[in-house]
Amino acid sequence: MRTLMPLQEEAHATRPTLRTDKPIAGYARRSQAYAKDEEKDKSQSREMQTEDLKEWTIVQGWSELDFHPFFADFGLSGTLAPHERPDMLRLFDEIDAGKFDDGSVACWQENRLFRDETQIYYNQFIQKCKEHNIVVVVVSPYLMIYDFRDDFLTEMFRWKCKESADFIKRHVKGWMLPARHRAAWVDGEWAGLGDPPPGFIVDFAEDSQTFKKLIAYMPHIEKVNEYFQLYMELSGDISLLYRRLRESSIIFPEFEEWVDPRNVKRFKMARYPGGGYYPKGRGTVVSMLTNPIYIGYRAVEGVIRRTSKGDKIREYEPLIEREVFDFAFYRLAKTDLDGNPIDANRPRRFFQQESSGAFGLLKFRVRSNQGEVRTHADGEYSGRGSYHIQNLAQDHSLYHVLYHAAVPCEELDTLIVNRLMEHVHEISRNQEDIRAYEEKAARLRLERQRKIKQIITSITDIERNQGGLTLGLGSIEAEINEAKDAKDEEKVRLKQRRKQLIVEQIDLLELERHRLLQAKGELEKEAESDLGSLDDQLRKLEKQWPHLTFEKRRSLLNFFLKEVVIDTVATHWLRIQVLWLHEEWGREELFYYRRRGKNTDWTAEEIALVKAHYATMPKFRLMALLPHRGWQAIRSLGNRLKIGRMPGHVPSSEKPMQGLDIFASYSDIEFMQSHGIPPDAQSTNWERLLYGLLTS
Repeated sequence: MRTLMPLQEEAHATRPTLRTDKPIAGYARRSQAYAKDEEKDKSQSREMQTEDLKEWTIVQGWSELDFHPFFADFGLSGTLAPHERPDMLRLFDEIDAGKFDDGSVACWQENRLFRDETQIYYNQFIQKCKEHNIVVVVVSPYLMIYDFRDDFLTEMFRWKCKESADFIKRHVKGWMLPARHRAAWVDGEWAGLGDPPPGFIVDFAEDSQTFKKLIAYMPHIEKVNEYFQLYMELSGDISLLYRRLRESSIIFPEFEEWVDPRNVKRFKMARYPGGGYYPKGRGTVVSMLTNPIYIGYRAVEGVIRRTSKGDKIREYEPLIEREVFDFAFYRLAKTDLDGNPIDANRPRRFFQQESSGAFGLLKFRVRSNQGEVRTHADGEYSGRGSYHIQNLAQDHSLYHVLYHAAVPCEELDTLIVNRLMEHVHEISRNQEDIRAYEEKAARLRLERQRKIKQIITSITDIERNQGGLTLGLGSIEAEINEAKDAKDEEKVRLKQRRKQLIVEQIDLLELERHRLLQAKGELEKEAESDLGSLDDQLRKLEKQWPHLTFEKRRSLLNFFLKEVVIDTVATHWLRIQVLWLHEEWGREELFYYRRRGKNTDWTAEEIALVKAHYATMPKFRLMALLPHRGWQAIRSLGNRLKIGRMPGHVPSSEKPMQGLDIFASYSDIEFMQSHGIPPDAQSTNWERLLYGLLTS
């Protein structure tokens, strides 16, 4: 007897057609890192997924107004969750908002949408499309239209997505990577796992005993050794090393003609204008100074090769002295050569002693033309913290730290905050500025909320799936026991294999759940430091500043500031320049008097000058010989040396400046007189400089 299908189900069973009268979303993705740069990525795949995809939809009958591109996920892997792919998250949100109701989503192939091993995210996509009656149009290698109201088409799409994920799991992770790992671990070959470290090249000569293995390239090893030696000379201060390299780079020479061009291509350093190479960034330097290959051991993906007994395999002759290597390694590496964490023994970089680091609001914005600015908790401003300008001082072949100046964090932060409040008072009367600020802050909040919402949905779906899989696990255990009772070994084997797959899927989902929980926590922490409306921030600045959390205060300053530049112009005087994010505020400058100057020890030459002239030389003439010493400091040294002042040696023309700080030096006095600054002034007024101008 023939069963008649209801009209609605019959309509769903018919072959779906293109819906050219409804809006269509075009989604494209390429996972290569350079795919984000349209100038670098000239590949055919990019053209097909963007220009060709749009052109195809127009040819089929869609209007340009109905085509909506989602092309922002270039350079991102299809294994990423929707909240980690901006345009996939946007597509999810716009589907939920009904923008593509009864319409379509087009892509070049199914794997452009997802390579999802968890099976969570493509099932979310299927459900959204089903709820909003959206079909998925796949263009290549042949036209395929998926209408998820049809169970057969839904399962076909799921199978395609699972196949895409299995390609990563089976082909890449299951075959390609294991083959490369075997070549690296068992045979000791280079195998393409990362680029050869500086000082080594791959032997591509097929008739060589070291074919496919790394060999030392001595012209570059010599330069590697210079990096290790310099780091040791600088007492292990990595920041000073970077500064020293900026001033005088250690250049790796050009490769000799006999070196295979493939090695030259894989040498990941920047070209030096005068010829040769130098490290691109700090990461390259640290990686070089912590690579155990220079003492004979080779690490494969961070793990040193070992024998079956666990002993480390020494593959090369040591090229760096062990003492020199250990000095750098145990200051910069995260784990020792056996994989044990060594972070606990590393000194903190920015804050020292027992400080919580809750000072230095400008820490990420302050710099100087006279050296590196670092935030310290120790020294004369202990407990409050201070910004130190420090640079390198050379003593023969060694370098040591010279603290050029220090200013308490509280003082400098207060100056900038007060100026900020003056500015925000001005823009509070400008509704356009308020609106622009509000729109930007609202976009940031909305994007964060969208990510959190998607993460919560994914966590819920994962937990639901885990529950279902756990129930299935109980059923399969019962079936295994039944098969064992029946002594059906083949059935037992099949059931156990199925059980193993279920357990693996549960574990995979659990890893993803933990990853999502961590991402959710980070976003929620970011939301806690979120900036509110401009009016709200004005009230907080004026009335609630002492009660705001340190993170919110720093977030506020980071929002408004591009940089703060501090330079010493006299013993106690600082020039402070601020470049604001707001273009109309531009760059501003004031001069500020610090209560304390360099506070350095007296040198033998200075002591000799005091001994020779303190008794008889007029005050300001002697101060001119000691331009960075105040008269109070000179007089104290004279008393310690038990030298008395002879009367009658103060000319009438040498009148003291009324109101001058007793600690002021001759360089302070000269500076104040040249700039017309009153003797009792603690700072000048803020002055607007030409936008972007920075005086040195």
